[in-house]
Amino acid sequence: MAGLAQAWDLGRRSPGLDFYQFWVVAQVAGRDDVPNVYGDEARARIGAEFVRRSLTDEDSERRRVAAGPWQVLEPTATPVLYTAFRPLAGGSYEAGHFAFRVLGLTACAAGILVMAHLVGHGAAVALLVLAFVAGSFQPLKADIRVGNVNEVQLGMIAAYLWLSSRDDISRAQIAAGAWLALILLFKPNLLPALPVLIACWSLRGRRRKLARQAAGLALGTVLGVLLPLLAFGSLRAWPDWLAYLTALPAAKIPLQVGNMGLSRLLFEMLGVDLSAVLATVALAAVLACLWQGRRRSAEAAAPPAAIEDTTAVAAGSLVYLLSAPMVWLHYLLLALPAALLLLRPRREAALGAWTPVLAAGALVGLAVDPLTAAFGVRDLQHQAMATSLALMSLLTLLCVEIAGWATPPAAAEGPVA
Repeated sequence: MAGLAQAWDLGRRSPGLDFYQFWVVAQVAGRDDVPNVYGDEARARIGAEFVRRSLTDEDSERRRVAAGPWQVLEPTATPVLYTAFRPLAGGSYEAGHFAFRVLGLTACAAGILVMAHLVGHGAAVALLVLAFVAGSFQPLKADIRVGNVNEVQLGMIAAYLWLSSRDDISRAQIAAGAWLALILLFKPNLLPALPVLIACWSLRGRRRKLARQAAGLALGTVLGVLLPLLAFGSLRAWPDWLAYLTALPAAKIPLQVGNMGLSRLLFEMLGVDLSAVLATVALAAVLACLWQGRRRSAEAAAPPAAIEDTTAVAAGSLVYLLSAPMVWLHYLLLALPAALLLLRPRREAALGAWTPVLAAGALVGLAVDPLTAAFGVRDLQHQAMATSLALMSLLTLLCVEIAGWATPPAAAEGPVA
């Protein structure tokens, strides 16, 4: 409770720079004088308009502080995300920011507790992890300060894993696939999880589950593509978003302003963009370990569906975090599923009791705050090195665990229920 209260107080004192953009774009989307919210002319005009309005619309110092840096908007989010923000943009900035703080912190806390339960943690461990994240995890604090959506994403991931943990032949699998599609259209940084999930179900004999989730994925994609009609009034927002995103220079955000990604770190050290190489190597390693696990005999109990799905989603998240050309500190919240999974003690793990110990060390590295408090690590380059090492450690531990999975007994006989 103390950790959550501390996190809430931080949000109460923060202007929410990213939330401000979501709030503004959600208001003007579909307005007659804004045919393309992603266009250069509209971004400058709307930015200037809302800076002026921040002085007159309401007496909100928070809004005025948030508006200052956005003389020209940079709306990189998808049309689905702005559509989802439409209900929060109907009133004052203060009311919208308050509602979003409640939503974000609730989604984060519930997401951690649900995922901890799914992977087998008891209430004590789940609450200890939540206390650590709420009180000492700098990526959460960064997300709260800027008002981004990674807390919400964590809750969305937990909801997906809960649905996906139902029986393979359950209708909940269709709902899970549809929800996964909406997650990816909301913010596509979890896209690498999709091929890992497909490979996992295919290689481990869960073809009925794959078929149902594929149907749900198709349904959710259609629904998600059409959702912006509610806010933008047309589907033109999709090509406008893609055109704006592809035009952004890859090297626009340097480490010194907060881009903590391994790809950016290597670029500044070597002068070479290795994003594609890192993504290929990381994804190939995960898929190779899945294939290796398929070849093992059932000498031990196969992991339950919730463990398989959490592992696949966690691995996909780590592939993204290790290879993306831009990784803000708050993106590291997406590494929590991997940490929660690896923290559980089990005798059959390849590294035995060392797996949760190493995972705990990686979690401390991702948190940044303990490194700053204990060792005075304040230099951004050193922090980026520490978080990149922690991410690589988590992915290595996941790969070792996947390679040691026993094959489900029914996998050799064909599709399983």
